[in-house]
Amino acid sequence: MTNLSIKKKLLIYNIIIQTIILLLFSFSLYKTLESSSKDKLESTLKVIVLDVVDDIVEHKDKLTKRVFNEEKEYKFKPLYIRLLKIDDTYEVINSTIFPNDIKENINELKNINKNSIVFNYQKDYIISQMKLFLNNQNYVVEVATNFDTINSTLENILYILFFIVPIILIISIIAGYFLIYKSFVPIELMLNNLKNINASDLSKRLESKNMNDEIDLLANEINNLLQRLQLSFEKISQFSSDASHELKTPLTIIRGEIEIALRKDRTTKEYKESFENCLDEILVIQQTIDDLLFLAKEEYEVLEKTKEDVYLDEVTNEAYKEMLSFAKLRDIKLLCKIDEPIQIKGHHKLLKIAIKNIIKNAITFSHKNEDVYIKNYSDDAYYIISIEDKGIGISKEDQKKIFEKFFRTDKSRNKESGGTGLGMSIVKKIVKIHKGEIELKSQENKGTCVYFKFLK
Repeated sequence: MTNLSIKKKLLIYNIIIQTIILLLFSFSLYKTLESSSKDKLESTLKVIVLDVVDDIVEHKDKLTKRVFNEEKEYKFKPLYIRLLKIDDTYEVINSTIFPNDIKENINELKNINKNSIVFNYQKDYIISQMKLFLNNQNYVVEVATNFDTINSTLENILYILFFIVPIILIISIIAGYFLIYKSFVPIELMLNNLKNINASDLSKRLESKNMNDEIDLLANEINNLLQRLQLSFEKISQFSSDASHELKTPLTIIRGEIEIALRKDRTTKEYKESFENCLDEILVIQQTIDDLLFLAKEEYEVLEKTKEDVYLDEVTNEAYKEMLSFAKLRDIKLLCKIDEPIQIKGHHKLLKIAIKNIIKNAITFSHKNEDVYIKNYSDDAYYIISIEDKGIGISKEDQKKIFEKFFRTDKSRNKESGGTGLGMSIVKKIVKIHKGEIELKSQENKGTCVYFKFLK
């Protein structure tokens, strides 16, 4: 059964369960009817035996002459009645035609309580017995009948069940098959649609009927999975495109340097200059690859590392100290002001990278002998880190593109600026990972201020 489809398995389970339920129902119905028929028979015999006893007590001087005509009176057949005298043994005082195969036990007759009715079942008979005391002697009145009526009723119900149960089973199987087929139609349609989706075209989505049922939930989850896969494939494609685009230039430079060096014998100084140029380009390639790999990572991969307690004042202070030497080389003065200790959940190293990237940009694009201000403070809603310079600023047009990968302003498109054009993209991703916001305010030739905002 392991190789069967789910529909066939469900159909087989349906047949088995329906069969078991119908058999249990039939058995319960049969037993209930049998029990109720016996109860009804006992009630009838109880009424008859009380009537016979009352009549005997009323005519106690004519015990042997009493005619038992209750069969006609109650229109109940067959009915066997007799009066027994109880002593050391029993003696039949008066009787209708009583079956010979009904046996009596004198001890049981003696143990019957006075004026109480008991029932005795023997083979195909039910006997109601009542003990009474007349003329200083114990008597037992017996009224008996067979199970013909009950057997006839039970046989009829068996015939009905043998006829009706298979019909009900067939109808339930057909109905079950119909329900199973109808239930699997949307799944089969979903499977057919999924077959048309491949790695070359992940833009297609499964249709949702907005019924909020399990099929819709499954379709929505598959669509979410396809969305994530599409984004992953797009990131891989973008990574390949970005890498090939950015690595082409430094590789071309390295090739050119090597070709020039190999054209003729050169001095040690010339070889050294050539190697230094190649090393610079290799470092650019290495930094570009590291940055691209970071940007290609899914957020959940980085979020796993952002669960530690981080003090923003400590991170900012470390970034400030590490950038002092770079600022000194550029004749820029760094000023750091921390108003209060600030704690968030995050990743210490990543936050420091983001802050250092902005400080480096501020230093790079500031005029000589200018100041760069670094501040930590908070307002009603946010913890804030700000880095402000008095440099060349960014035009309004460039501000819209500043966080795009490989974007460089015209003023910074030179070797001295360094970087790969990925710094601001990395900063934005790090801030986003920490559920924060990044805001940029700038005016050309007046300066730029960048704000990191983290919710309290």
